[in-house]
Parts: sequence; C-alpha cells; structure tokens
Amino acid sequence: MSLPSVLLFGQTNVGKSTLFNRLTRTKNAVVYNQPGITRDFISGDVDQTFRLMDSGGLFSPKDDFSKLVENRVWKALKQVDVIIWVLDGRQGLSPMDREVSQSLRKLPQPKILAINKIDNNVDETHLSEFYRLGWNVLIPISAEHNLNIDLLKEAIRQFLPKQGQPEEPIPVTAQFALVGRPNVGKSSLTNALLKEERVLVSDVAGTTRDAVECPFTWTFKKTQTTERFILVDTAGIRKKTTDAVEFYSSVRTNAALAKVDMAVILLDILAGPTTLDKALIQEVQNLGKGCILVVNKWDIAREKLAEEGQNIAKFQEKFLEEVQRACHFSDASITFVSAKTGEGLESLLYQIKALQRRLQTKITTGILNRFFQTIQLKSPPASCNGKHFKIYYAVQKGTRPFTLKVFCNRLAWIPQNYKRFLENSLRKSFDLAGCPIVWDWIEKPKDSGVSNE
Repeated sequence: MSLPSVLLFGQTNVGKSTLFNRLTRTKNAVVYNQPGITRDFISGDVDQTFRLMDSGGLFSPKDDFSKLVENRVWKALKQVDVIIWVLDGRQGLSPMDREVSQSLRKLPQPKILAINKIDNNVDETHLSEFYRLGWNVLIPISAEHNLNIDLLKEAIRQFLPKQGQPEEPIPVTAQFALVGRPNVGKSSLTNALLKEERVLVSDVAGTTRDAVECPFTWTFKKTQTTERFILVDTAGIRKKTTDAVEFYSSVRTNAALAKVDMAVILLDILAGPTTLDKALIQEVQNLGKGCILVVNKWDIAREKLAEEGQNIAKFQEKFLEEVQRACHFSDASITFVSAKTGEGLESLLYQIKALQRRLQTKITTGILNRFFQTIQLKSPPASCNGKHFKIYYAVQKGTRPFTLKVFCNRLAWIPQNYKRFLENSLRKSFDLAGCPIVWDWIEKPKDSGVSNE
C-alpha cells in the first residue's frame, strides 16, 4: 500500500523547497533566491509516514511557461490527501493570496496554512492578517531555522487517512538515471515509462532543473510479471555554464549519478553522437556506473528518412558505428525507442535488467587466473625495449564497478593497446557489456624473488 500524499503549494520564493528539504531531511530540491526554480514535482518520504511533494510555484505575472507549471499544480491539488499552503510571513497577504484562499476552500482535502519565514517577533507582526483568512489550522514556521517543524509534522499526521494493513513492497529490480544533453527527450521518456505526466515536457531547453526520482512498476507482456524500478530524470548536461541555476542543476545530476548503479544515456538520432555525448559517456565510466545507450525520437527519424528516400537499415547501421567509435563502452547495448509511441520501451527495461545482473558478476580467483594465463600464452604483449610485461596473479575485489587487483612485473612495459585488448577480452569472455572495469595494478618489488623477465 502506497503512503498518503502531501503537497506543498504556494507562490514562488515562499520557501517550499527549503521546507521540503527540512521535512525530508534531504537536499533533493534546488534552493536558490530566484523565482521559478522548481518546475517538476520532487517527492520524498517523511518518517516513512507520508509522501511529500514539492510543486512549482505560482507566478505573477504569468507567461506561457508558468501557466503550464500552474496547470499541473492545480491538477495535482485534486489528487493528494493533504495540502500545505505555504505563504511568506514577511511579505504579508497579496490580492492573489486572497483569490487562492477562496479556490482552495472549494477542495475537499484537509488543508494546513504554513506561514514561513517567521524567525523573530518582528516577523510575527504580519500574522494577524493571515488569521483573518479564517483557516482552522495555521502554523507559523521557519523552514530555514527549523522553527515549529515538528508541530507542522504532527498536524499533517492528524489529517492523514487511516492506512490498512501494509502490502509487502515489491523489491526494486534496478535504479537508473536518465542523462543526456538538453532536449534529447529525457522527460518525455520518463513520462512514457511512468505512463503519466510526471515531469514537465517543453521544447524550451533546460526545462528540467532538479534530479527527479520517479519510482514506477512495469508489467512485462511476455511473462506478465510486475517489477519495480526507480528512474531519476536529470537536468540536461551542457558544455559550460555561467548560470548559477544551471550549475546547481548539474551538481544535482552528478549527485544523482553517484547514487544509482547505471546511467541510461539518451542520444539524439538526428544530431548523432556529439563531443558532449562522448564526454558524458566518459564521465559515467569514471564514476564506475553501468552504461546503456538509448536513441530516442526514432519514430520522427524514421519518417524523415522515408521522406528523403534513405535506407533506414543502412542509416541505423551507420549510426551504431558512429556511436561505438565515440563510446568507451564499445559493447554497451544500444536501444532505439520512441517515447511518443512507446516503441522499444519494454526492450529497454529488459536491457536494464540484464545490465543489473552483469554489474553483480563475480568471477572466482581460479577462473580469473586461468583466463589471464591463457590470454598471455595465445596473445602475448609486444616487448618494451626487450622487456616483456607479465601478469602473475589477479583477484576480483568487488562489483559495481567490477574491480580487479592485478599483480604484474612492470606496468611501464605494457603497451596501451594491450591494456585495451585485455579489457575487451575480459568483457567478451565474461559478458561484462556496458560494465565499467577498474584495474588496480600492483607491481612486484625487485626483491620479491620473482623474475621480471
């Protein structure tokens, strides 16, 4: 049984994101002194009692983009169990607040009025006008200084619907982050997998600013089994940015990557793999995360290719070659999908499941050393000034990432192409496609009694 839902609601810059971070004891919501930072619904559990959602703020004056955010907020208000209307206690009431108060009264859910930024006696002078709104539950708080936060949580608990016997939770099959350049379709793919308008989709680059964690379940057609996944939709990665909000968004993206086991990297089929895509793939490898490549908007590309009279199969083959040349994970699986039509989504989830299994691969020490002995006999490395590189012994240290400790004579004697040959052979022999491999090379000292020749 899912937890009751509670929504933070209010104008921009009233401190909803600060309050969200305070209640959830996280830093998941971007906090910055600029209106309109939060656009998507950020959610998190509070004391395993309720699911809290931070919503985009109401704007005034309105533009087309802010109206899109507001429409989603008002729709969400009708679906949650408890509403927390957050107001700025230092600013006092505005005409817009009075209009919002009348609209909220029409909703049947329990509502709490949280007057934020009440840090001292001076700030309390504005409270009387808030009381005149006639709300039954009004709590002055300071999200920044943790004032009356426990009182607010207790009030929320009083309004939560009674829960029946909790169901046994479905274990998480895999947790993955969607990453890529702006406007490659990450949010569209998120909504397609969740089968709901969970995150905001717009043609405006940089629409997503937070790393939005989205649990979802999927029932596979072939097996009719239902499995649970956690998807993290991230902000688009740019080459460089001087914008503070985009900088903090990129920090959130990196933090999200640090928490998951794998990254699903979205590529634009019309633009092809770019220098930025290659850098992003390299960064995923450096972080020790599994990698899956996804080509989105395949339906659009196929229509365009048909109109131009191009051979679709040859174009796809050429694109795959370009990706593999740019990608360090030359064997990472590549899936063509359409978030719009749903094509390829189930195939993508199968690829994610398979990569999750590969990331947990364990190889016994005996098998691993027989592999290295055989590979050195069949394909020995070229000599370096008459000296020959040799691996004496290897052992697996860990998984996620796959980590090896390898004892050798002299690391300076190994040609770079032989390093790549060893890694590619290891991937192929033990089915480590898309898995990062970390090599911990240990040179034997001269007085070890082992010959260096």
